[in-house]
Amino acid sequence: MRSRNTIVSGSVAIIAAFAAPAHATTVGCDADTRAVMVDVNHAVPMRQNVITEMGDTTIESAALSTPDGRGMALDANDNPVSLWIGGRFYTTADGGETWTLLREQSEAELDQQAANLRRQAEEATGFICDYDIALDGRTVHRFEAEYVLIPSGVPARSRYWVDAETGFPWKVMHEFGGDAPMTITQQNEPVSDLTIPDPER
Repeated sequence: MRSRNTIVSGSVAIIAAFAAPAHATTVGCDADTRAVMVDVNHAVPMRQNVITEMGDTTIESAALSTPDGRGMALDANDNPVSLWIGGRFYTTADGGETWTLLREQSEAELDQQAANLRRQAEEATGFICDYDIALDGRTVHRFEAEYVLIPSGVPARSRYWVDAETGFPWKVMHEFGGDAPMTITQQNEPVSDLTIPDPER
């Protein structure tokens, strides 16, 4: 079954061929992978095209995000359906004409989120690194690790394909186990002059 969802799962896929040199499992590989796991920011605005697979169901979604922590989820026709700015989350029923605040995270919640992310990276294992490989005509570094999501305890494995020069995350894949296995594949592309609205202004 294949369906389209109007809400972004927030995360990404380029299905592309790439060379696969010998895997590196050095201390440098471990540190490099942990750094990518923790650094979820990006230096330029980008569009995320996301495919989420859960059993026989496939969900396609998209999002726009900026380096300053703003993001907006889009429906199948690229109409806004939700957005987030820092810890504030909004929804819209009229394509972005008006917004309703759903939830606002406290500073303590945001700090805990960041701490959980760091701990996930620190406790990760199974590192694999492929440096200077080809992905869709680009030279990238591929990083891979397995870890446990905090606080849910769900086992996960993530793979990152980042630009060898700029660090831009061209592709990210997350595989989640547990009672409801799920794979999220994300393909990213830079977008110029992207603006995310702020309902508070």
